[in-house]
Amino acid sequence: MKKNFFTLVEVVVALAILSISIAGFLQLLTAAQNRIIKTSDRWTQTHMLMQAAEYYMLMKLEDPPGITDTFFPYDSYRVDVTYEEIENLPEEYTGLVGQKQLRAMVLSLKRQSDGQEVDKIIIDRIDYENASENTN
Repeated sequence: MKKNFFTLVEVVVALAILSISIAGFLQLLTAAQNRIIKTSDRWTQTHMLMQAAEYYMLMKLEDPPGITDTFFPYDSYRVDVTYEEIENLPEEYTGLVGQKQLRAMVLSLKRQSDGQEVDKIIIDRIDYENASENTN
């Protein structure tokens, strides 16, 4: 009776195939983990910007006070807010009697450690500070 055993070459080939498969699987896991980390960071940054946008949209002044820790509890980031003229606004919508001026509020999320801008959002909003001047 002949016994069927695997030869050394067959075992080595099987181990090589298994090793390559495991290495490929680990590479996929690492790539997925990196995507999860990037997505989580992006979500957190977007959430911070949205919190700041909510706060500053409620402020009617173009030079609002700084955002408090109650609304923005992130020590390693800061939000800078500026107002700009809106670009590419059709002329038929500007300078109308009784029309409140539309301005672009620019919110920049910056890292405290290096001051680098991480993300920014531009929101068109009514200029309440000068609205009373335009309606008279």
